[in-house]
Amino acid sequence: MKYQKDILSAVLRELEQHRTAQERDLAIKRHEVYARAPRVRQIDATLQSTAAQVIRVSLESGEDPSAAVAALRERNLTLQEERRQLVRSLGLPDDYLTLKYNCTICSDMGYVGRKPCACLKERYSQKLTEQLSAILPIHDQNFESFRFDYYSETPDARIGLSPRACIKYNYEKCLKYANSFSLSAPNLLLYGSAGLGKTFLSTCIAKRVSERGFSVAYDTAINILASYETVKFGGSDPEAAKAAIRRWEASDLLIMDDLGTELSTSFTTSAFYQLLNTRLMSRRPMILNTNLLPERFEQQYSAAIASRLLGEFTPLRFLGDDIRKLRRRAQ
Repeated sequence: MKYQKDILSAVLRELEQHRTAQERDLAIKRHEVYARAPRVRQIDATLQSTAAQVIRVSLESGEDPSAAVAALRERNLTLQEERRQLVRSLGLPDDYLTLKYNCTICSDMGYVGRKPCACLKERYSQKLTEQLSAILPIHDQNFESFRFDYYSETPDARIGLSPRACIKYNYEKCLKYANSFSLSAPNLLLYGSAGLGKTFLSTCIAKRVSERGFSVAYDTAINILASYETVKFGGSDPEAAKAAIRRWEASDLLIMDDLGTELSTSFTTSAFYQLLNTRLMSRRPMILNTNLLPERFEQQYSAAIASRLLGEFTPLRFLGDDIRKLRRRAQ
């Protein structure tokens, strides 16, 4: 998994701010305690010099320094107990002068050696989910709230399966995809008429994958391809468009919604091919949602794009009545 620099920087900045705040708070507490019990300052100074004394004893003795080190350790334990008693005598808890970290494993540094700490991964995942929630209703649309009762159990005359059977199959596929997602996950093609749950299930996947710490980019085909036009021909904010394109091309998972609703031109076809090919070549998974049937791909785009969509994506067909209309009728 490749970390997004902006989100990773934000997480590390938060960790640094917490460390700085805790160190500032500890300095204030020390000043307070030293003023009330000057002996604590003396003990702290003595304890801080212990490491230097151990090294000096080891270098100067010329013999086994174990006994000297043990003596220093015993003295330190005695001083630490005296310090605790002094702090208690002021009516303060034993750990009042202890630097408190959120994570005791990495001391809020975010890394253990060169490896990301579990706390950094968790914070990073939270940031990803927060970022995603700004553009998607992930709190309302999730696997747990998905409803099958909107789908008829009457078999569809075209394929002999009911919309209910199809959606249960698609739901299980999407759930498994989200729970087992990795950078080697397959590409998905969700297709069928409007209002059948394609965007809903895509949102479910985005939420679950994001919660697991993977970066997810989600937008409509209209917005994505418009950014390529902005970079090529100029527009209100080309730098923002470039940043968006980098995110769409490099995110762990890209979900492109409403494919086929964009204005079809030779340029949009070329831009779509560039995005599609870039992600396929770098083996970065994609999910495409479209109202188009597969036989329309070549007519809408090109033979090269149709070949990739039909050969590199796992198709999931959606059947039934427009759920949005069913809800309005019910209301």
